[in-house]
Amino acid sequence: MSVAVDEIRNVVLLFSNPSWVGVGTVPSTIIRNITALSSQIAYSARISQNITVLASKGAGTSSGLLYVPDLPPDDPCVNQTASAVPESAVRRGDLPPTNYNLIALAPWISSTCSRKYLASARTDPLRGFIFYRPGNSSAEPPSANSPVWDLNGGSRWKTQSSYPVYAVSGLVGHEMMRQLSLYSGNLTEVPFGRNITDLYDPDPDDYVRVWTELTISGPSSAFGIWVYFLIIAAVLLAVVSATSLLMHFIQARRRAWLRHRVIAGEVNLEGMGIKRLTVPVDHIHTFPLYTYHLKPGATSPPASPRSPTSPRRSRANRRSHDLSGDSITPIPSEHAAMSSEKGHHGLLAISSIASDYQPLCAICLEPYKNRSTVIRELPCGHIFHPDCIDEFLGENSSLCPLCKVSMLPKGHCPKITNAMVRRERAIRRLRDQVVVEEDAPEESTPGERIHSFGSSIRRHVFNSVDATPVSPDLTGLQPPQPTPASQQPQQPSQRQAEKRPATVTRERMRELAGSELDDDAESQLTKWQKFKVKVFPGF
Repeated sequence: MSVAVDEIRNVVLLFSNPSWVGVGTVPSTIIRNITALSSQIAYSARISQNITVLASKGAGTSSGLLYVPDLPPDDPCVNQTASAVPESAVRRGDLPPTNYNLIALAPWISSTCSRKYLASARTDPLRGFIFYRPGNSSAEPPSANSPVWDLNGGSRWKTQSSYPVYAVSGLVGHEMMRQLSLYSGNLTEVPFGRNITDLYDPDPDDYVRVWTELTISGPSSAFGIWVYFLIIAAVLLAVVSATSLLMHFIQARRRAWLRHRVIAGEVNLEGMGIKRLTVPVDHIHTFPLYTYHLKPGATSPPASPRSPTSPRRSRANRRSHDLSGDSITPIPSEHAAMSSEKGHHGLLAISSIASDYQPLCAICLEPYKNRSTVIRELPCGHIFHPDCIDEFLGENSSLCPLCKVSMLPKGHCPKITNAMVRRERAIRRLRDQVVVEEDAPEESTPGERIHSFGSSIRRHVFNSVDATPVSPDLTGLQPPQPTPASQQPQQPSQRQAEKRPATVTRERMRELAGSELDDDAESQLTKWQKFKVKVFPGF
């Protein structure tokens, strides 16, 4: 928004000739506003219309003694402006010797003369310059963009000027120049000089000159306040944007790092309670199937001494022997026998010794039938009914129901989200705060792999027959005890309110999978919380 001159005010002031009180003092000047004391004996004018701003230097008030810049006597512009500038007009030498602020006045005759006036005033303590086009026109001067005001260099002088420049109508400029020529001499030459002498008794060497005051208005204060607030808002927006971008970059790095650790098997997302996962069906079908076979007539769990061999060694031993029936030497009935046959799910192996004695399915709690039940063995060594474990891993959890070992394929990783990164970091920090006593007794680690169904056969074949039987802890997995006849299950017609076995089994699956994980916690947030988490993912 451009500035505008609200008013040009001209008054007459009486300046006493500077006097010295003594050595080491500065000259003092007494100034009297003759126009304010008596407007009838002094010139005064207020101009508020038809003013054009040619060069602006901000809003405020500028004031100074009105004068005409000096030109060299032999300059051609002196003759060109002679009709517009009287010889008696106030020049720089006609002003008091004290360094007062000045306001210049000159006619715009030509671009050359105007440039010389501007150059002459450049060395003076100028606070403004007023131009007018000679003539008696009272119309508003052309706008600042008009080529009338262009000098030889175009309009660049307007931006290079160190002081504001204005233009008034020809009629106003001519009157100001006439009054300026009247108030250029001493008290005996100025208008109403005798009256001024009678009133103030001035010294004959005192000065009576025209003082001009320019009142300049700029953009409204409301606009300035809005600009201030806009600047603050822009700075805050820049800080918020930079912080948001930095947090998104950091979270992207953290997501990539967590994904790398999950693929490498260092982090179990479901085991840590971060996200509920399921196993792909194709991968579930790669787990081997066997036919459950227990020695007939056995009334106690078969001998299953734990071998000092590590699970990795046990798995290697299993791979070192061919499981086909053609490569296994027949074994006496008092130990074990194994053969192979084809079933509807793939390779079915028949064994007389179970892995660590697992007599029933931990999901449906139904005991296995000798030489009849088809079981599926997980990589951790636990066995279940294929229908039970397939539904459990495919719909409920990716962990083994017993040892909580992940059954996901190697290199499998779900989509990593910022919420998963935050939970993993929180769990890791909590684990770092846990203090473990060094003399604490070593306990079995959850998820430790038991001997597989196939490796158990070889262990019992090559171990001594007189090995002491070991009964593992099967809490919660013992087959149901026979109940008295009075407590026999009711007929279907008498237990209509009871749940079906499939429903009970699915409830058992949900119990084994554990409490529900809050996978969709962000959906429970308010709109403001969602926006905050989206903009600042690190919070």
